[in-house]
Parts: sequence; structure tokens; C-alpha cells
Amino acid sequence: MNLRTKLSLVALIEVVASVSLVGFLALQHSKEETESLSREILRARTDYAFALCERYNASHAAPTEELRRRIKAVHIFDEGYISVISMAEENKGQLIVHPTAEGEVVLDPVKFPHIQKIFDEINASGRQNGLDKFHEYRQGTNARGRQGEFKLGYYRYFAPWDWVLLTSSYRADVYSSTDVVRRNVIEVVFVVGLISLFILYFTVQQMLRPLQELTATTKEVAAGNLDATIQINSNDEIGGLARHFNEMLASLKQNTRVWQELSIARRLQREMLPQGRPAIRGLEIEARSLPATEVGGDFYDFIFLDENRLAIVIGDVSGKGISGAMVMSSAMSALHHAADECRDTDSILALANRRLVRDIQRHMFVAVFLAIYDRRKKTLSYTNAGLTMPILYKKKSGDFLQQSDADRFPLGIRAEVQYEQNTIRMKPGELLVCYTDGIIELLDEKRKEYGFDRFKASIVRHGEKPLPAMLSAMLADADAYVDGTAYSDDITIVLVKIA
Repeated sequence: MNLRTKLSLVALIEVVASVSLVGFLALQHSKEETESLSREILRARTDYAFALCERYNASHAAPTEELRRRIKAVHIFDEGYISVISMAEENKGQLIVHPTAEGEVVLDPVKFPHIQKIFDEINASGRQNGLDKFHEYRQGTNARGRQGEFKLGYYRYFAPWDWVLLTSSYRADVYSSTDVVRRNVIEVVFVVGLISLFILYFTVQQMLRPLQELTATTKEVAAGNLDATIQINSNDEIGGLARHFNEMLASLKQNTRVWQELSIARRLQREMLPQGRPAIRGLEIEARSLPATEVGGDFYDFIFLDENRLAIVIGDVSGKGISGAMVMSSAMSALHHAADECRDTDSILALANRRLVRDIQRHMFVAVFLAIYDRRKKTLSYTNAGLTMPILYKKKSGDFLQQSDADRFPLGIRAEVQYEQNTIRMKPGELLVCYTDGIIELLDEKRKEYGFDRFKASIVRHGEKPLPAMLSAMLADADAYVDGTAYSDDITIVLVKIA
């Protein structure tokens, strides 16, 4: 017997005998479930917005208009929404994100007593990042003509930006459907008989038992138990739903394992990059690498050859993902080994190339730019193995470094490659911009490349700023150009300035 037939039989019994007290009890139970579900929905929406803030703080270090749009696009029930309120002293109480009242200050103790209470709780906690709590309050303004209605809210505090993420919804919207059912049940209760009460009770319980098992298993999964399964052997739609749910859990478990492995690989790869900047007198360095996927193929490194000479490395592996990370590890190891054995940039790359030809897969290669700065001689010796040529900024202009034909062959393809070393004298204030092709090949919504001209213009525009501010401004220019289009390749930039 399928679910439709079962429901038809119950409907027939209801026509004959009515739902009676069983319906009333079922309604009370559903109201409790609705309360629990509404709270979980508010919590989930707030956690989603909090995760967005963490992601944009990690990638941009500041809120962006795109982030505000994404938070504003979240809706809850009929008229629920997420608002973002600033706790910073310069704009305390101002609505950063709100469906209709952005920019307004909500510290009026009469209209918004719950806001002050939230602020007090956060301050009492020492402004602990991630602090969260549910709040019940009345609507203080006549927005949407619903002044005085009860609302349920849930907030989390995002400390890096002094933001309060407050998700709220009218209780009437949450219970609108159950209120209609309740009125109907109350009318029927006075008409029903005790005989129909027992019949309906046992029938409905038998029908709802699989759904209750499904709800219980869903809660287990939400709590992190991916080994949970649903044991329903019926051939109706609920049985089919249970089977599909079990298949989904198996896939989710596998995907979770893959994401965990990728997360570990990304952490290990990030730890392979320099933790901090080398301290060498007369030299300022700033670097940043942004992978396009969980595990990228770009890398950079700084190798002290002696107390006066520093090797600067930036590279781009042809592959991405786990294979790219493995080749990246091999390349960095080969370059460190070669730097211990050789003195000049061409010899170092030649030795590293022979080792990589032996160690990595045939279809993969590594493009590398290697430079050695000599603090005493104020010279920069460099060799390029197939990477985009760095740009030297001086006197408010930027030009490519000189490159020979031998410098265009990446590492790991052919064992015998003759590289050439070039040497230039560096003067105070001159700036070397090393980068991978990811930023040059960024595409806007019309599939048009960012290109060298825009990149050089960005260098000239921000070249006089401190290096951290310059690098952030250059990446902001690139982000503004793509306007939300996802990166298709890793981006790595290393700035080296003579102080």
C-alpha cells in the first residue's frame, strides 16, 4: 500500500469520525517541532553569514560590497532577514546590512531595547568572537505595519569587524500554518467521538513512525554522526525516501573524507611556504599566494645563502590539486639542494632541473624565477625558467627585466638545458615585482583578460605605498576588474624593495 492510499484512508476516516484529540495532540507536537526547527533555521542562517565574514576576512581583510549583498540576500520564512549592526565606536549601532534601513542607528532604548541588551551581553563577554544567543522581543517600529509583534532573533558577534549578525523572524510567520490547523482541530474536537479517537490515534502513529525515524536520523547526521542509517523496509514513497537518504549519507561520508584530505593537504602546503619575511638589512619583502582551488600549484621561497646573499624564488607548477602539491614539494626540495651546491642562479636552476626531470611525472613541469640579492654589492642576479618575467619599478614607471631566449624553458621537461644569468645593480627605492601568470590571465564577465598593461598600471599607481598596502591595493584592482568572477588559476606576488 503506497503513501497516497494510506493518506486517502485516513482522510476517509476523518470524514466519518474526525480527527478529535489525536489531531490536537499531533498539533501540539508539531508546534514543538516547529519551534525547534525555526531556531535551527535561524542558527543555520546566522552561521552561514558568520562563515562568509570569516572567508572574506581571510581573503580581503575587510568587508566588501559583494559580502553585504550576499548577506542581504538571505531570507527566513515570510519576512525574516539578517541585519548587520556595527559595534565600532565610529559608527556604533549603525545598520551595515538591512533590507530597508541601512545606515540608520538603532540605539533608541524605546524602539530597540533588545539591541542595547545584545551590546551589553557582548561587552560583558569581553567581545568574544563568535558569541551567540537567542533573543525574544517585540517589534519596536511600524516597519511593514507589524509594530508590537513578537519576534525571535539569534545573533553572533564577529570580532574582527565589530559586527553583530542578527537573524530575526516574526513568530506569527513561523506558526501561521499551525495556527490554521489548530483552529480547525478545536472546532472538530467538540464533534468527535471516543471511538474515532483510538482508531485515528493508532493509524496516524503507524504512519508517522517512519517520518519520526527520518527526523531522528537527520538530527544524528546534523550532530556529526555520518554512520547513521534509516531502517525502513516499506515499498512506499517513505521507503524510497529512506533508501535515497542512506545513499546520500554514503556519498556525504565519502565527500567529507575527500574534503578532509584536501584540507590537510592545503594546510601542509601552506606550511611549506615561508612563515614570515626574511630579515636582511636594506631589503623589504612582501609576498602573498592565493590558490584558486583547495590545493594550489604556486609557491615562493626565500633561501639565505650566506649573511649577505638571499635567494628569492617564485614558481608555478603546471598541475593543480594533490599532484601539483607533490610536484611543488619536489621543486622546493630540489631548489634548496641545488642552492647548497651551486653559487649562481643559472647553475642552481640547471641542477634543480636535472633532479626534477628524474623525479616528477613526464607531463608536468615547473616554471621558476630565481634571483639572488647581494647586500654588499647592491646587485640582483637572476635567471628565469619559463615564468612570467618580473617587472622592475623605478621613478614611477615599470619595465620587464631583460630576458634571454634560454630563460624560457621550464624545469622538469628536458635534462640538458643551458640557462643564463643576468645581473643588474639595484638602487634605493627600486622595487622588483615577481608574479605568476594567474593575475595576468584573470577574466572579467566578458572573458577578457586582465593583461600586462593593467597589471603594470596598477604597479605604477600604487608603487609609492608601503609594501603591504601596495600588495593589497594591487589585488583589490584585480578583484574590481573581475567583479566576482571566480579565479581560474592561482595568484602569487612577491614584492622586493631596496630600502
